[in-house]
Amino acid sequence: MKKILHQLFIILLLISTIDTSAQSFSKLKDKKGDNPFEDDIFKIYGRYTSVNSEFTEDYSGITFNVGLRSDKYEKGEIRTRYENPTLGDFIYALINISSKVKDGVLEKQKYDDHAHGGGFLGWFQAYMNVVSKDKLLISPGITLGDYIYGSTYDRQPGGRQKYDPYGYYLAGGPAIMVSILPTNKIWIDGYINYDIAFLKVKNDSVDPNYQKPAFLTVGADLNTTSKLFGGIRLNKLMNSGPNKDASSRIDVSVGFCF
Repeated sequence: MKKILHQLFIILLLISTIDTSAQSFSKLKDKKGDNPFEDDIFKIYGRYTSVNSEFTEDYSGITFNVGLRSDKYEKGEIRTRYENPTLGDFIYALINISSKVKDGVLEKQKYDDHAHGGGFLGWFQAYMNVVSKDKLLISPGITLGDYIYGSTYDRQPGGRQKYDPYGYYLAGGPAIMVSILPTNKIWIDGYINYDIAFLKVKNDSVDPNYQKPAFLTVGADLNTTSKLFGGIRLNKLMNSGPNKDASSRIDVSVGFCF
């Protein structure tokens, strides 16, 4: 919760720097005279990911990923986001596997005990502009995606075991994005998504009746007309079952839109 409040403080601090002389989303221009808010749909970025767990060892690393976005500024128009974090996680795992072979034997990795990320489908959001002003967009919507979550740890006398909410989930729920225009060269997207697991795809020798989890996402992206952007995102497991497992994933990204 402290991390969520810290991120919200950063967002509010950025909002406080709004320049009242900023124009509007419709008048944003890049060097070619195009509007990057509407025209740039591809994202490529380097990423630092940190995964923190209640019972297993924390781990972190640097990788990269790609994403898609579509933005509109008129009232009633749809905005979308798509990313599959599994791509970056897979690259991270490959790099670490190749660097952790000792005397022909693969050493145990920290993430072997704990997984917190997307699945095969990725994470998708669709928002609709319900408030559309020159420097402010408020866009509620929906979020859909899949999650792979797992925690393996020692609990005596059973020894090392998998514990719920271990599994592969399909999830969806409400979402909201708020965009502000501090200057005529920068806009900020802040968002909150709440994915509620509605289907456990695979019950891997654990309690099939265990309560399905939810995943809360809080994040913000700072975008520029020069194509450079940066973002921070917290994804937190919301576990309502009796095992008291907890996990959070923070992604910090820097890259380009085109």
